[in-house]
Amino acid sequence: MMADQLLKEIEAAGITDLSEKRSRVIKWVKGLFPGVEVVTTETLQQWMKEKPEEMIILDTRTSAEFDVSHLPGAILVPPEEDALLEFFKKQLAPGREEEGPSKPIICYCTVGYRSSMAAQLLGSYFSRETGKTFMASPKIYNVCGGLVVWAVERRQMVDRQERPTSVVHPYSPTWAKLLEPEFRAEI
Repeated sequence: MMADQLLKEIEAAGITDLSEKRSRVIKWVKGLFPGVEVVTTETLQQWMKEKPEEMIILDTRTSAEFDVSHLPGAILVPPEEDALLEFFKKQLAPGREEEGPSKPIICYCTVGYRSSMAAQLLGSYFSRETGKTFMASPKIYNVCGGLVVWAVERRQMVDRQERPTSVVHPYSPTWAKLLEPEFRAEI
């Protein structure tokens, strides 16, 4: 089901509470990607505070979205298969390719759909036959609810100049309906 149709059905059911709408979208995303492990915003924030150098955080949105806001320390990698796989080939240390990346990989986007696709793609990349046998695949997570949940929980985000911000580029008018106006950047 496409996002527009999902939100129309939610609205047709008389659901106006934004928290409930977000909850339904999160459930929908999880249903589409049952094999993708999720991490809550609370847990990720704790990891970022305790051991930021021990993880790779990937922002799987467009550069326009990233410029508005992103997680501190995140790396912009568009969710297209070629861009993701090229990024990871560059991450593998020369002479240690068979080990694979050892740090957990955390993917996020606006609500979790694109980052779930990216996490699924990376998981299949590390588990399929690629001509190399990885000793261990990294843990790959999707941030539950994406930046929409992160923002409404008032967690730290920065803009392209690394200045604190509280707004999110909502990706589309459809996803903008999941954000209170105070957290929604103009698109």
